[in-house]
Amino acid sequence: MSEESENQAISLSFSELQAIDQEDIILLVDVDSAVNISKACIANDSADRVEVLTLWFSKLLRAYLDESVCCFQAVKSMCDWFFHVSNNSYGVNSDQTKLFNEVLAFLTAYRNHLLKAGERLVHWFANLLLFMIDFLEEEGKESEHQVRVGIHFEVLSLLKKNTSESKTFQPRITPLMQTIMQHAESARNNFRDLELPVKSSDTITYMCVHYMSCVNLKDEPMPQWLKETILHLCKMVFGYLEDLYKNGLLTVPEEKLKEFMKVMRAYFLMLQQIFRNGLMQVDRNVAVCIMDLFMCDETTPSHYSEEYIQQLISTYVRPYIMELYELIYSFEECQEYLLFSIFGPPEEDYFDVCLDFVTAVSTDDADVLPKTCQTLQKIFEYLFKDATNFVNAERYERVMDAFGSLLYLVPIKELHSYFCAGLFQKDIITSQVCADILMLCFRLKEENKCWTPIDIEQAIVFWNKCNNSYCMFSKNPSQWHVQRFLKYFHCLGKQGLPALSIRNFRHLLAVITEDKQIGIQLLNRLDHVSSAAPTQVKDYYEMVAMLELLVKNRHTDCSQWFQRSSDMSKKVMSIANSTTFTSAYFKLLAFANKPTQLLILRGLASGNGCTNWHRQRFIDACKVSDDAQLKAFSARHLIDADAQLLLETMRGKPKTSDTSVDGLFDVSKSSYTRNSEHKCLVSSLKRKRNEIPPKQILLDIYEGSLQLSQSTDDFDAADWDLHKKVLANLSSILPRS
Repeated sequence: MSEESENQAISLSFSELQAIDQEDIILLVDVDSAVNISKACIANDSADRVEVLTLWFSKLLRAYLDESVCCFQAVKSMCDWFFHVSNNSYGVNSDQTKLFNEVLAFLTAYRNHLLKAGERLVHWFANLLLFMIDFLEEEGKESEHQVRVGIHFEVLSLLKKNTSESKTFQPRITPLMQTIMQHAESARNNFRDLELPVKSSDTITYMCVHYMSCVNLKDEPMPQWLKETILHLCKMVFGYLEDLYKNGLLTVPEEKLKEFMKVMRAYFLMLQQIFRNGLMQVDRNVAVCIMDLFMCDETTPSHYSEEYIQQLISTYVRPYIMELYELIYSFEECQEYLLFSIFGPPEEDYFDVCLDFVTAVSTDDADVLPKTCQTLQKIFEYLFKDATNFVNAERYERVMDAFGSLLYLVPIKELHSYFCAGLFQKDIITSQVCADILMLCFRLKEENKCWTPIDIEQAIVFWNKCNNSYCMFSKNPSQWHVQRFLKYFHCLGKQGLPALSIRNFRHLLAVITEDKQIGIQLLNRLDHVSSAAPTQVKDYYEMVAMLELLVKNRHTDCSQWFQRSSDMSKKVMSIANSTTFTSAYFKLLAFANKPTQLLILRGLASGNGCTNWHRQRFIDACKVSDDAQLKAFSARHLIDADAQLLLETMRGKPKTSDTSVDGLFDVSKSSYTRNSEHKCLVSSLKRKRNEIPPKQILLDIYEGSLQLSQSTDDFDAADWDLHKKVLANLSSILPRS
């Protein structure tokens, strides 16, 4: 344009510019001239900035965009004009109201024109509109509010459409996203419109997810705009949770509660969109913020007393936060912060968030990383750092469900080894918990038909080796768990009993069940080895072994044996180190009939000061018996004071004490930790053949053959083949005629 033409264009008055028809503007005034005319009018006060802006939205921009003219400089100037208006205005006057109505009308009609004008223009124009939205007061008139919301929604729609066609992330997008976040956070404080903040955050999430595909998230640090988006979404959820109650009073109208909960669900879904989009690493601040969200009590139904709110949280919050947990648990930074929180000050209860972590790992189909495996172990150690969760029935059941399901659903060798090793810890609660978790896992596998015959056979061999690693009459608590597993797999595999001999005592003790014929065999063997006081250690231990096995067959009538062996038993019990025999003897006597008990009790030395638990338990049972003679003859026997208190507690009648029950209830680890722990030594599993006398081997074969004759119905081809080999071996040692 020549200088003369430019001067002529500038000389046009504002009223003349207003009078030109929209179709003729492009013919008479180019866009740069229109900008210069507007500036001149503002400078000479022939028009104020609101009038100029109104003209641009109502006519000028429309005219130039119709012809695909670049309006970038015009939009930049419009930003400057409105910035001056906002700094010098108080409230919204009628001219400004007209301007905003023209803005909304322009956006509705010319969104596609703007999109064709290019990404840079859209971003600048969106900044202008967001700036204008700030000017309209949130608490203004309803008409102003509707215009404001309308402009806001149009801007968000414009940005979404523009983003969908973008190929790269431009730095100017970051402040634009930050402004929309601020609008969402501002709108959250007012329940006037719950949809506005959600749509604002949803647009940011959409932009964020789109641009994540345009940058390198694998090797580069987490982009600032991505961090800010996640932090914003978390902040919004925290804000809604905190705003639900103020000073103990519900702030949301009851009719809007459901809609309010749906809003929080929407934010969890937004976070899920981001974390489902190939995010490889998270910033430390992001990890802290999102883990704090999982640790927030307000996301759990139990935090609320109102049943209706509990139901809403269970429906609209709880399922979605667990889905999100499944997406983020594997991030190392999140695990480190979780462990830092649960093991560091101040001490808080992280029970729920820990179990949620276990559940998230269980439900995720992805491979469990070594770091996650270590975190799971640390969580288990935290949950049982003392007996608090062990003595709480509801919590204990939840722990069993979580870890039992974990072992079943996540077949990781390291985890199974960890819990198997836990059986043998000197911490008896850890040992018990590990056993219960393993058993639940085993039963889940059984229920879902996961066990194969080979699996069962290998399990029997393994647990039998563990069982044999204990001394013969071990009282180590961990052996109870080993025997429990051995019996489980023995029954699962429908195995027959091993030969009734002292060599198989540990195995028999674990798997033997009530059986009349077996009881008779045991009693006969007991008669044989107890005809006189044992003179050899081997005979002593075999006698005790038969007594222990007869306890398992408690309905076997042993009254005659008690009568015949009375003198022998007294002689053995008088020996200082005969505790094992004494315990087994009184355990079996507890199941005898009353005449037999009376017979033994009458001949029993007072033994005041005897600390054998099973003897004291038998005496105590006689003292509280409904049989007058048992009561009378037990009166001369005293029971240790500590044992007496425990026996009364077991009967449900604790002795009145000056110390309260709460004072005796010690959950600290030192109260239940043993001084020693069991170690399964491989060498202890070996036995030399010459330790078993040939006569004993022959007797075992005989007893085993009697039992075998009743079990051949279950034999398969391999069993019959083995049977032939046994017969062949026996035939080979027959004496030659």
